[in-house]
Amino acid sequence: MTAELLRSSGAVAPFVREVETRLVEAARGIPQHKAERLRAYHGSRVPHLGLPVPAQRRALRQHYSFSRLPVAEQLPIWDVVRRQGHHHETKSQALYYCAALRKPDDLVRTWPIVRSWIDLVDNWDVSDELSAIDNRILEFVPEKVYPVLCRWNSSTNPWKRRQSLVALLYYSRSRRNVLPAFTIFPLIERLVDDKDRFVQKAIGWTLREALALYPEETGAFIEERSIQLSAVAFTEAARKLPPAVRVRLNSSRIAPEASPGFLR
Repeated sequence: MTAELLRSSGAVAPFVREVETRLVEAARGIPQHKAERLRAYHGSRVPHLGLPVPAQRRALRQHYSFSRLPVAEQLPIWDVVRRQGHHHETKSQALYYCAALRKPDDLVRTWPIVRSWIDLVDNWDVSDELSAIDNRILEFVPEKVYPVLCRWNSSTNPWKRRQSLVALLYYSRSRRNVLPAFTIFPLIERLVDDKDRFVQKAIGWTLREALALYPEETGAFIEERSIQLSAVAFTEAARKLPPAVRVRLNSSRIAPEASPGFLR
């Protein structure tokens, strides 16, 4: 049964309640003000239980009644949990499940579902978790994922624009297969003047990770656009540059002749 049929039939409602009940019980005793503080920190509109991430992952490892089903049968259930869960922590169980998959076939099987989850993103924490999943799938089927990232790169939705960058490399040290440099830099280039702060942070993140893989190309990119890059993007992008280069570029950014711009 597809996720759409599961949602319309209501057959998955007991599973959503099962996941929600476990997490609510695990969060018993957490003061409401701490849960609210975490919600505000994430910048989310979704109610939070305040449950720490290790406890959330532990809840998933304890297995649910449907956890022994094949991946293909679990995915529609997790899609409904992601969409219908009342709390941030409930919804995040679906992300942690997909992030824990290791077999290439299973990861590729998630793509038709997880690519639609970008429309549910409302905060940076969920965005980052989703980027980790999308990037892992990208390693195995770049021909399917990369064109979608290119479309998101010009979306009016800032979370899609952010995803189009962070999902390219995520943390490069853990990548076995990466895209060639010539496919990465055009997506960064198009968003250099983006007005969204989280997109700017994504630019810096992606340049920082690209520097470990493509030091010459990335160094040249940062050098050429050192004045154009926002403070948010430059600070993160320059983090792993040689200290002398970082100091020199930073000095050029604050020189009187440098024209002011967004967040510079």
